[in-house]
Amino acid sequence: MLRFVSAEWLRMRRLRLTWILLALLLGILALQVKGMLNEIEELTTEVESGISLYDSSPLSASQIEGHLFLIELRQAELRFPAFIGTVARLSTGFGWFFVILLTVIFGGEDFSRRILPGILARGVRRSHYLVARTLALWLAMGVAVVIIMLLAAALGPWVHTQVTDNPISLAGLGEALLWALRAWITCLPFIVAVLFWAVLARNMGPALGVGIGLHTLEYLYGLVLPFLAMVFMNADSSGVAVPMIYRLQVQLYSITIGFNADVFLNWGFPFLRDATLIDSTLDLGLGHETFLSTTPGSALAFMAGYTVVFFACTMWILRRRDVTYGP
Repeated sequence: MLRFVSAEWLRMRRLRLTWILLALLLGILALQVKGMLNEIEELTTEVESGISLYDSSPLSASQIEGHLFLIELRQAELRFPAFIGTVARLSTGFGWFFVILLTVIFGGEDFSRRILPGILARGVRRSHYLVARTLALWLAMGVAVVIIMLLAAALGPWVHTQVTDNPISLAGLGEALLWALRAWITCLPFIVAVLFWAVLARNMGPALGVGIGLHTLEYLYGLVLPFLAMVFMNADSSGVAVPMIYRLQVQLYSITIGFNADVFLNWGFPFLRDATLIDSTLDLGLGHETFLSTTPGSALAFMAGYTVVFFACTMWILRRRDVTYGP
């Protein structure tokens, strides 16, 4: 099986798409970091002038206080070595879509191009094939994370000088590396889930559509729920009569892979991403009742459960299906 993992790894290294996706991800990360630097500059200008750059209106005391908080937050994220963890966190935004795309290509083309029958004809067991394919993809994600972290470590001191005059301290390096480790771990349930759709459909097209579609739906769900909470809060300020359909929507979102991966990734820093922001909005707007679980431990348990269930289902389908003649 190790030889098959090595063969899969060599195959991914030679595929041009692998490096194109990595280059795209690095480009997106560079734009995001540049955007954070620009945000600090704009917020600082507004605080110093007391005038909004967008509509030239005077800033209130609460707005200035909010600007100062955001400036402090962004500076903390861009200081070195915290910058390494920030890049790891940012990489998962579009990174999970790239994980889905790469998994679909390597998992689906074995059926589309009828490669799998040849692999099995060489004596590779179906169980070994699935384990090796999963490990190869996950290790590839790990290598991508290492490359991103090395670049972040190399550029981090320069970014540090852009946001503060304080000398670099290595305090917090361990926490920054934990961000990278958590980013790598969150890739596994996406890989296993997408492999399930690839094996089930025996084609790249449907697997790609379902994988990207479901994750996009998760993302949009997370954007819509806070606005719905505000709507229901305005409709019933007491927060008692929360519609059952809304409760079901929230519960459905709370068990998605994307939500739980987001909560686990931001372990100890719940204010950095939308997962707990949604929970806080619901908590403040609907009678101080929390509907979403934001415990990193429970999120990890959900991801582990998804990984085991999807892997078991994929193994069951692969063992029972006749792949000799392709789709």
